[in-house]
Amino acid sequence: MKTLLLSLLLSVCIFAQSLTLKEGFVAAHTEMLITSIDPLNTFLKADVSIDQNDILSLRGKFWIQMDKFSSDNKERDEDMHKANRITAFPLATFTLIKLSKNTDGTYTIEGNLEFLGLIKPLQAKAEIHDKDGLVSIKATTKIFADDFGLEMPCILFVCVDEEIDLYVKAVFLK
Repeated sequence: MKTLLLSLLLSVCIFAQSLTLKEGFVAAHTEMLITSIDPLNTFLKADVSIDQNDILSLRGKFWIQMDKFSSDNKERDEDMHKANRITAFPLATFTLIKLSKNTDGTYTIEGNLEFLGLIKPLQAKAEIHDKDGLVSIKATTKIFADDFGLEMPCILFVCVDEEIDLYVKAVFLK
């Protein structure tokens, strides 16, 4: 019995392949009245693996430094960092738990987002391609500021919208 269990564990390790992040970013979008706010973070990091060439076996973790988000308004960026305890919670992490293929050829990514000290389940819709030694992921989702205690800036009783659209792109080398 021990031999069988050891063989199974070793075979899982043999078939799992770590992917190397070549490039990636997280872009956010929200609005304040008619103004778009579009911070970008190009410092995406990841520890992701795949079993053989089975896209549905993708598992791993993505993370970003929260103070690396920047938009066209540096003062607003600094205010957001201060107001939202970025120094106390410098990283946001997403742990990919499950991947399923949709009938339209896209994928649904399920996992947990750890942000500002809270962990919440999160789903994203994604396009995933495995071609020429590269695995590319383009995913979209949204979060709500209130779900994470995120304080949105206000000017004269007009606040930044609490709905935040997220777009993630990651390209991995196999």
